[in-house]
Amino acid sequence: MKHQTTRPELRAPCGTVCLACTLLLSVLSVTTDAQVELRADKQILLEATHGTQTIKNGPGNKLYVLTRSVKPSSSLWISDYSGSSMRMILGGGSEPSLRVPKDFAVDRDGNAIVVDAGLIKIFSTDGKLLSSFPSDRPESVGVLSDGRILVSGLPKDGLISVFGRQGVLLGHIGETIRVDDAPGFNAVLNAGNIVVDDDDNIYYVFRFLLTPTVRKYTREGKLVAEWHPESPYLDQAIAHAKKIYESNKDKGILGGNRVLTAGAFDTETKSLWVASGPEVLQLDSSGKTIRNFELFLAEGGPPLQVQGLLVDRDFIRAAGPLHGTFEFFKPH
Repeated sequence: MKHQTTRPELRAPCGTVCLACTLLLSVLSVTTDAQVELRADKQILLEATHGTQTIKNGPGNKLYVLTRSVKPSSSLWISDYSGSSMRMILGGGSEPSLRVPKDFAVDRDGNAIVVDAGLIKIFSTDGKLLSSFPSDRPESVGVLSDGRILVSGLPKDGLISVFGRQGVLLGHIGETIRVDDAPGFNAVLNAGNIVVDDDDNIYYVFRFLLTPTVRKYTREGKLVAEWHPESPYLDQAIAHAKKIYESNKDKGILGGNRVLTAGAFDTETKSLWVASGPEVLQLDSSGKTIRNFELFLAEGGPPLQVQGLLVDRDFIRAAGPLHGTFEFFKPH
């Protein structure tokens, strides 16, 4: 059975408010076996809705959002915390341009570190290209507080490559999992997203692995935990991904269907959130699912396929390439 959370109307009579609060508490007291439906409160970052890749936060509660498209061209934007006052720092046909951006991270100075084609590019807040360096098939990026840059792609020597600010390779973090004898397919199954928390712990969210997996590393690269999120929706996602994987392998096509599609760290609760399509799951420090929500665009609207995720004290902000970025009130 699914449940839907609603916010009480502040102008309603006291009895109505009390009843709404009672219903809300009953919704939030359900076990993790019951998935709660959340409806978007509003759409934000309206100038960047086409081909939205992901959303990140930066210094001063700024929001950064990356889009990938041909027309309009790929772009990178900065907004205030409300998501309503936006400024394009890359795109619009100007140089420097973005070709095929896939992911980005924001350092403590507000610089954007973008995965673009086979390059890692570092841009200032006014769109100036500060530096760039090549990486082997990069897909995801993160940054530590000391400026070291973490890059993942289709891994061979390790899950994560560690670079200095000028692109000098410093080493690797994490061993790949051998799940397929064919090197190409094994590399795809080991691809993942990088999430870094405020203490420089590094989370590697495997995207295609048929057993949902998250690994946690210290900033020095020591493996400290491996988690396997569970939910009824994930069971469905795994079954679908397995069919796609087997079909692709029979045809010799490298690729697959994502099981885990995004990750974000919530500094307020000190917990990791992961997404699988429209579902988001909050994990505790042992990797157990605390609660899970299914995100919908609006009342009666379709689910949001989450590719970018940002969670803080008050909001779950989720982005997808078809619809843009939406804001959901986070139940407490």
